[in-house]
Amino acid sequence: MAGTAELPSLVEEEDEGLLHKQPAKKKWWDFSTWDWGRMLSYRTYKVVSIKDWRLGLLYWCMVTSIIMYSIIFVFNMEGRHTEQATGTGTTSVRFRGKGFAVDKVFDNTDLRFPVTEPTGAFIMSRRITVKNQRLGDCVDWDSPVKCPCKANSTCRDGLCTRRGWCPSLGDFNTKSTDVPQGAVQETILGLEESILHISSSIAFPSIGNQLFVTGDSPDAKNPFANIRLGDLLAMAGTNMKEVQMRGALISVALMWRCDVGASRFCEPNTLVKRLDNGQGFQQKRATYRRDANGEEVRHATYLFGVRVLVDCSGIGRQASMPLIVVQIGSCIALLRVAMFVADFVMLTLWPNAERRLAYKQCKINYTEDFSDLQERLNLIKTENQREARVIPSVGQRSGNHVPLGLGAGGRAGMPAAVLRGRTTSGRMGP
Repeated sequence: MAGTAELPSLVEEEDEGLLHKQPAKKKWWDFSTWDWGRMLSYRTYKVVSIKDWRLGLLYWCMVTSIIMYSIIFVFNMEGRHTEQATGTGTTSVRFRGKGFAVDKVFDNTDLRFPVTEPTGAFIMSRRITVKNQRLGDCVDWDSPVKCPCKANSTCRDGLCTRRGWCPSLGDFNTKSTDVPQGAVQETILGLEESILHISSSIAFPSIGNQLFVTGDSPDAKNPFANIRLGDLLAMAGTNMKEVQMRGALISVALMWRCDVGASRFCEPNTLVKRLDNGQGFQQKRATYRRDANGEEVRHATYLFGVRVLVDCSGIGRQASMPLIVVQIGSCIALLRVAMFVADFVMLTLWPNAERRLAYKQCKINYTEDFSDLQERLNLIKTENQREARVIPSVGQRSGNHVPLGLGAGGRAGMPAAVLRGRTTSGRMGP
């Protein structure tokens, strides 16, 4: 047809330009294009209110128990919200008094040995002395051995002799009032009226530089300040008459529990107890000299008495904000236990089956079965791969390879390609 004219190329070019025009890429630093609502979104739990007074009573009883446990046990008794440190304790024991034995008087220097001791004091109640001991062969009464004897040892009165200081003085011939021949025994009376003054203090260097002293608090006094020895023994459940001959080991324990920083004052808990289990307490002393012939001799002394052992120890606590936050978080986490228990009773243990079913309908939302979702995804992936194999190469805009679902020979295409095909086919020769 001679009158047929080709459509302006402008239409085709504009159409192809619109076809291949790509959307402008968003720049990552352009914050105005960010979806802030999606980026800052968060998830929260959906709450179901169960109006049943029995389940509610169970739930709130457990909540109350958890809160009381946290307040009373965790915070008050255990102090888990505080930083704790062991203390360094110091003690000082002073003694004054006198004792009497027949025509002798014993003062502080005679009764206490050693005179200064960092952890307590020893007060003598009975003394056995053997003078002028010499080296020889005799029965060792510290560890006697029954016959028969080994070589270089003889049997005497059923016991073996050995080399040592003779006559021997030891644990096995000083237990009773019958002392060995030649020994001098002195029993000291009046010691129950002696006075002990026990001072103590403690510090916690790792969490503070405060020094806590016994009896320093207002309206408080040191329970062991100027205490009679008889009263101290009574606190341990004994008396001077029972310990006169064998002695005793008495423990005075001072146990501190101080809030460092919260208060300037702190007082210890005290415990007085006898530790020797009736065995007594003794120590041995000896002094040496040479006689006129130049031979070495010694005076051996066995001392029985009351050994007061003072122990000062404790724990200091200081509130710590990180530990407070941890314990509060633990308490909040434990509150969910109440909900779990109530839900378990509601959904599993409730005696009425119809009520359990009604609770499940309120509590649980069932979704569709997505167990075949993976199979669907595999089918979609296979279909995408099949379609990708029939996509035409670059530059082809029409023909039987265009994926339009029209089958072989299909001529439909994009608008520009369709128009171009029509104008070409409509041209006529001259």
